[in-house]
Amino acid sequence: MTDKLTDFLGVNIINGFKWPPHVHDDTPDKLHNFEVREDDVFVLSYPKSGTHWTLEIVRNIVCVGSKDKVKEDYGSDPRGPFEFSDNYKKFESFLIEKPRVMMTHVRVDVLPKQIFEGKGKVVFLIRNPKDILASYWNFLKEREYLKEYEEWNSCFEASLKADMLYGNWFDFNLPYYEHHRNKKNFLFLTYEEMKLDHKGCVVRICDFLSRPLSEEQVDKVVQNTTFSNMKASNLESFFQQKEDIGKRTYTLFRKGIVGDWKTRFTVAQNERFDEIYNQRMEGTALAKRIMFKI
Repeated sequence: MTDKLTDFLGVNIINGFKWPPHVHDDTPDKLHNFEVREDDVFVLSYPKSGTHWTLEIVRNIVCVGSKDKVKEDYGSDPRGPFEFSDNYKKFESFLIEKPRVMMTHVRVDVLPKQIFEGKGKVVFLIRNPKDILASYWNFLKEREYLKEYEEWNSCFEASLKADMLYGNWFDFNLPYYEHHRNKKNFLFLTYEEMKLDHKGCVVRICDFLSRPLSEEQVDKVVQNTTFSNMKASNLESFFQQKEDIGKRTYTLFRKGIVGDWKTRFTVAQNERFDEIYNQRMEGTALAKRIMFKI
């Protein structure tokens, strides 16, 4: 365990929007104009929605449930989001024979524009915003981006504003779901649906990607991507080595449960959040998909 660093890493503000410090000034424009291949798969979500879990599911599906093949084909891939550092540049050089599977947290106006023309496929994860916030606070506090994210109460207040890191949950998810949920190259799943029916969601992703697997292969994918197996894997290693922004030890997989927000929200915070949630979600199609308990 490394010693706690006293200096905050800060954020990179590009056109008024807060990005993590590892996103460069020209990255949003480069990503929007990224050349998409027909067999590209983007695993897309607001942070702490189950992105890494779904990324591994997709990679296991592409590799028909073989852990060795996942390691061989994707073990050297960039582990962080598509937008971090020069990750998108690395993907540009990948051989055409290997399907690219990329994770990202970019908002709708930054996602490669060719996706909206029908190229590639997007597996989009949505998680209930209360659990997101409880998990996001632990994530941000550990990474020490800004002082306002260090304490729960101040992070709660920041999360309700448009200038939250990566924007707030509503501004991120609603434009995607309300306008693109019926697009053929988008599949929307919720974290809670995946927790309730892991295998069923694996099958749905297989169907969406046109990659049918046998019952045995599906079972292997499910087994490879249980929370306990994911937590025991070496996926944490990328987040334990950050030479470019200071050495810190990070946690990627924490609890992986639904309803953890109840251990963090005060009664007043819950009432305030519910009021904002009801205002923002009224009349939206997304409201029907969100579950705060299972």
